[in-house]
Amino acid sequence: MGNITSDLTLEQRLARVEAYIEIQNVMSAYAYFHSAHRHREAAELFALDSEDVWSEMTWGRYCGRDGIMKLYTGFHVFVDGDCKGKMHVHTLCQPMIEVAADCRTARGIWVSPGHETGSFVKPGELEAFWCWIKYDCDFILEKGRWRIWHMRTPGIMMTPYEIPWTKPVFESGAAGPRMPEEYFPDEPPIGSNWEYATDRVYPYNDPEPPAPYRTWSDLKPANRDNSQGKPVTPLAKKK
Repeated sequence: MGNITSDLTLEQRLARVEAYIEIQNVMSAYAYFHSAHRHREAAELFALDSEDVWSEMTWGRYCGRDGIMKLYTGFHVFVDGDCKGKMHVHTLCQPMIEVAADCRTARGIWVSPGHETGSFVKPGELEAFWCWIKYDCDFILEKGRWRIWHMRTPGIMMTPYEIPWTKPVFESGAAGPRMPEEYFPDEPPIGSNWEYATDRVYPYNDPEPPAPYRTWSDLKPANRDNSQGKPVTPLAKKK
């Protein structure tokens, strides 16, 4: 595509720099709110007035304003309960952000080392897990402010703190606490949601590092559309 900024004015170039800073701050606010159980404030960082906004967890995708609220003020609040002993920390490392030349959209990826404290395998018992993921996000300028438009959280690994990631963790077949049907996702996950195993190779393109682009219509980013129309089958629903 060449240098997409070569014909931009100084004012347009400055706007892209400011966009980069604001987008990083939006993601940092998301990480802080999530760790502090401030899920409504995390939800409000999304482009809630954009019809095609969504957030995709490993078990499924939540679409539109109602889906975002179901995930954050519904499911996450349900998981936290009274918040005692619960701690979810997902740090943001290796940011790579590309702001479109027209400064209306942007793409960004982060590697996120973190940890989770909750009841994942044994209902009612607090367990400590190492949890590493990636953030694969699109952003849109909504009412003059940068907001999260699409979010995916592809996996890297999740293992109890006392067990190395090279050992099987869920040999018993336990899938964790059952998700109430009211929190089921709107669509299945689109991405592969790879997680470490000794017989797997780390994916070279999930997510694909964002490349420079002029406008969103020029892109066909992977893992964005449910073109196969698969039915929703949340992991927590499986027996």
